Amino acid sequence: MIDHNDSATSWGRAVRARALILNDGAPRGAARGVFRRAPRPGCDEESDHVLKAGGGSGAEPGSTRLPLRVADRFFLAAHAGEARLSPRIGSDLLALGCAGGLLAELIVEQEIAVTPDVRPSGNGRCPDFLSWTVLREIRREAGHELRTWLARLAGTAVEKVRCRLVLVDVLREVPVSGGLRGGSAAAWRVADTQCGNATAALEELFTAADSASGSGIITVPERLAEITSALLVRETGVLRHLALSKQAQRQGEFRLSSWESLLPGALRSLVAEIATACGVSGTPSRR
Repeated sequence: MIDHNDSATSWGRAVRARALILNDGAPRGAARGVFRRAPRPGCDEESDHVLKAGGGSGAEPGSTRLPLRVADRFFLAAHAGEARLSPRIGSDLLALGCAGGLLAELIVEQEIAVTPDVRPSGNGRCPDFLSWTVLREIRREAGHELRTWLARLAGTAVEKVRCRLVLVDVLREVPVSGGLRGGSAAAWRVADTQCGNATAALEELFTAADSASGSGIITVPERLAEITSALLVRETGVLRHLALSKQAQRQGEFRLSSWESLLPGALRSLVAEIATACGVSGTPSRR
């Protein structure tokens, strides 16, 4: 039986989430779904096609979920709690990690290059609207350093990444009491426990057979995404708060050090910049 109240609540959450992602004045029609590609330069927005989660089979987006993005993976690892999410680290580090994740997504997709300034380098075919809004901002003001973009994106990165996770039904908003002052507040919980178990995902990454070993640069996008998100987890200090087995902890530290040297130069620069920013904030990043 369909729960119409729950459906209405989910729709309301989606509307609010899209409104937040659109708060920079982007065309409303371009955000009809988190799987929609951004409009191509010179193309009518209405003619641009919608990404199908089933890989062009016409499946509904919820039937086969697209892989989590770099910032999504970091966000989930940086939060604890089942009934109500709470951050494992301070707000500055959380914002820095989410901002770094958004930039990493564009680097993995070869939409931006670091030369050492951040510049657009692709054709603007981002797989989700949030990535496209970040890319559009970089296109408008190309030439800034990584640290500048990390600082600029950090202001809203946490909330926007959380909204993207709500849109794909990984997170769900949970109304909570506003306390003595009355009214209501908002909290979030993991709605998809399989997709949202970041600790289990990292443990598997650290202990499974290493397909990224060797001396060659890692180029597989999905592999780059999971390794980069794990490096963000390490640099921001999230790793030491996770309930990993001792074997996973030891192997994870070894593998991350090895993998970091195999990343493309732009991703290595991003990880190094985040490590530097964590040091400036006075928070030891790794241990």
